[in-house]
Amino acid sequence: MISPEVFYVHVQGEQRGPYTIPQIDHMLNSGLIERETLYWREGMEQWQPVTELVIVRVVPNPWIKPAMAAAVLLMLAILGRMFGPITLEGWRETNQHAYTAPAAYWRARDVVRNTALPKGSLVVFGEIERAQVALQAADGAVVTVRGEVTGANGKTAERGWRVPMKFNTKTREWTGGPAVEVVP
Repeated sequence: MISPEVFYVHVQGEQRGPYTIPQIDHMLNSGLIERETLYWREGMEQWQPVTELVIVRVVPNPWIKPAMAAAVLLMLAILGRMFGPITLEGWRETNQHAYTAPAAYWRARDVVRNTALPKGSLVVFGEIERAQVALQAADGAVVTVRGEVTGANGKTAERGWRVPMKFNTKTREWTGGPAVEVVP
């Protein structure tokens, strides 16, 4: 009697076996035999590819996940490099909750950016060391900031602004204005 579960494979010029379908499946999908390997069993006229007997499962490439993670990290690094400084400056300008000279400076920059610049212009402020901050009493400051303004017409000029600031001790918020342009 011919058993339907007994198969032979042809590997490197010789016949090996007998094997069962699960054994052949394991050998094929673990890489012990190639896709081109032929199988045969009693009653068959000729050898056939093992891929007609068992399904080849795609083995995931072990480098795909690390490569994708590296690509995502690279993109985040590029975006961080491009937008990180701008985002950090914007955060500093809008989130100052201490009665300090640096906090008054950052909020004064926000006041200038949002109230004193002509529409379509761009400002690059000078370093904090170039600014003048005079804290007054317990709830005020006068801040002088400087920067380079590029107008909508493309012309660039040095500018300076004096901004009176008030600190609300209850809400811990700086408010200020109006910004008055001064000679840089």
